[in-house]
Amino acid sequence: MPTIQRDGAQLYYEVHGEGHPIVFIHGGGGNSMAFYQQVPYFRDRYKCITVDLRGFKNSPCPPDKAHPSHFPDDIRAILDAERIDRAAFVCQSLGAWAGLPIAVRTPERVSCMFINGSPTPAYSPDNWKVIQRANGIFLGPDFSRGAGVGWNRATLKARPDLIFLYSQIKSLNPPFNSTTMMDDCIKLHPADFKGYAVPTLVAGGAHDDFLNPESHFHVGSLIPGSEIYTFKDSGHSAYFEHAEEFNQVVQRFLDAHVPR
Repeated sequence: MPTIQRDGAQLYYEVHGEGHPIVFIHGGGGNSMAFYQQVPYFRDRYKCITVDLRGFKNSPCPPDKAHPSHFPDDIRAILDAERIDRAAFVCQSLGAWAGLPIAVRTPERVSCMFINGSPTPAYSPDNWKVIQRANGIFLGPDFSRGAGVGWNRATLKARPDLIFLYSQIKSLNPPFNSTTMMDDCIKLHPADFKGYAVPTLVAGGAHDDFLNPESHFHVGSLIPGSEIYTFKDSGHSAYFEHAEEFNQVVQRFLDAHVPR
């Protein structure tokens, strides 16, 4: 699979299928493997691009270069390498630190933006409190998604295989300092969204106790024109926990905003 070099990092990505491009960007507990339930669903109709953000799995870089401020330019560099002018984005959690700044600063590159389980870098004092609390969980000594944080408890009981797979995928990543997600250079302020017109849907899970079950409503209020969707049976990672519903919701959003 292809790699490119950019600003101290080797960036790994995969391309599957043909059609209008979709960029799938993983969260802090994932990597390009995490979208194994999305790529087979969408690759017959779209060009699916999955990435390892710098510092994750197959995208090594020095610790001082593993900062989310690099993510947007990294993704743009991958699009340029593939000669892609415009793509749809599906961003999980940390993935919005890569995708949303692209939509804000270079909207011509983004046909639509689907965000799930993410406070995003859209700044408000309340939103930063959500991120701060999540950082305390993510970096805490007892944090383990396998122990139940962020999942619907019914899924923990019914699908131990799924929870184990998630933990195995996560284990392929080096440690990530999630406090960097709150750095001042990361923030997207209300003024940055002036004139924002990229079709955007912000989704969240009703069982997301990693963030909180209603944080996506607040995030949607920070991004002008956003649609809101709640995955009623999912926690933080609906794409992983209830992929069939997730894929159907993404498909409806794409049908409304992506040329066919």
